[in-house]
Amino acid sequence: MPVVVGIRFKDSGKIYYFDPRDLELRVGDQVIVETVRGFELAKVAFERREVGDDEIVGELKPVVRRAEASDLMRIAELQQYHAEALARCAEKVQEHGLPMKLVKAEYSFDGSRLTFYFTADQRVDFRQLVRDLARTFKTRIELRQIGPRDEAKMLGGIGPCGRILCCTSFLPDYARVTIKMAKDQDLPLNPSKISGVCGRLLCCLSYEHEQYLEMRAQLPKRGSWVMTPDGPGEVIGQNVLKQQVLVQLASSGMIETYDLSHITLATEQVAALARARAAEGITPVSPAKPDRGERRMLRDEIDAFDWSDDLSLLEDEDVLPSPPPAPVLPPPVESKRDTEQKPTPKSRPHRRNDQPMKAKAEAAAKPAKTSASQQPATASKATPARDAIEKATPPAGNSAGKRRRRRRN
Repeated sequence: MPVVVGIRFKDSGKIYYFDPRDLELRVGDQVIVETVRGFELAKVAFERREVGDDEIVGELKPVVRRAEASDLMRIAELQQYHAEALARCAEKVQEHGLPMKLVKAEYSFDGSRLTFYFTADQRVDFRQLVRDLARTFKTRIELRQIGPRDEAKMLGGIGPCGRILCCTSFLPDYARVTIKMAKDQDLPLNPSKISGVCGRLLCCLSYEHEQYLEMRAQLPKRGSWVMTPDGPGEVIGQNVLKQQVLVQLASSGMIETYDLSHITLATEQVAALARARAAEGITPVSPAKPDRGERRMLRDEIDAFDWSDDLSLLEDEDVLPSPPPAPVLPPPVESKRDTEQKPTPKSRPHRRNDQPMKAKAEAAAKPAKTSASQQPATASKATPARDAIEKATPPAGNSAGKRRRRRRN
C-alpha cells in the first residue's frame, strides 16, 4: 500500500495525496509540491499514512521540499500586484464590453501564470481579452468562470449566525442542500431566512438533517390520534427538539402540549372501545367528513341547493317535436254579390258627438211611425211581428233594412 501525505492548497480547500518521499512532515508545515501547472506552495493537512490503491486518482506527485523564508517572501511580493492586475483587467473587460464580473486575480508560485476568476450569467467569449491581457502583463493568462458559492468562498464574509462563512473557514466541499431539508426542520420558507450571502441555500441545513429525521420518526405524525391524560385528541403540531406534540382534545377542542412519554397512540384504545360498543349493541358514531377545501365545499353546496320555481324557469326546457306545418291555401275569391251585400264599415263617432247623433235618430224615427199609422188596419193587425222587427231595425240609410221593407210592401 502506498504511503501518502495530505496536502491542502487553501485553508478550506480539498485535500490531495502526495508522495512525501523521505521528508518528515507534520500538520501545518508549508511545502513546495509539483503539480500539472508547475510548482505550488501548499500546507500539510495530515501526516503520512497508508491508503488503498483505489483511493489514489491519477499519478502520485512528489513533495519537492519544505518551504523556505525566501519562498514566503516571494509569495508576499506577488500578492502585492493582485489588486493592480485586477484593476487593469477590469478596464480591458469594459473596453471589450463583456458581461462578466471579476472576483479575484492570483499569481502562481513562480510568477509564470496569472489567473483571473470571474462570474457571469452565461458563457462568455473572452479569447480576444486573453490576447490583450497577455500583451499587457507579459505572462501566461488564464480565465476561470466560477459560481456564486465559489465567489463567497474566495471573498469570505460573515454569515447570518455571526460567524465566518463555513466554506471559507473549514468546509472543503459544498453540501447538497434542498428545500426539503428546510421543511423537515420546520423552518420558515422565506428566502431571506434560509439563504446565505451567496444567494443559495444555507450549507448548515445539511448538518442536522439526519438527526431531525431520526427524532421526527419517534413522534406521531400530524393528523394521527393519540391518547393523552386528558382524553383522546388529534396531533396538529410537533416540536422535534423538545420531543413534544401539540394535541387538540376531542372532548373540549382545546390545544395542549404533551411530552412524548405522556401520550400513546389511540389505536388500541379505539379498538377496545369499538369492541365494547359492539358487545353492547351501540351503533358507532359516523365520523365527520374531513375538510375537503373551499372549492369542493362550494361545489357540494351548489349540488345540494334547493332550486325554487322561479330559478327553474331559467333552465332549458325539454325540446318537444314541432307540429307539422299548416297547408298553404290560396286566398279566397270574392264574388260581386258578396261585395254588394257586404256593409260598408262606419267610423265610430267620438263620445263628444253622441248627443247630436241621438237627436238625428229620433227625428228620423218619428216620420216612420206616422207612415205606419196611415197604413190600412188589416195590414197592422195581420202582421204584429213585423212591427216589432221594424222597431228593432237600424235607422234609415241601412241597405238591409230597405230591402226588408220592399219585400214587406
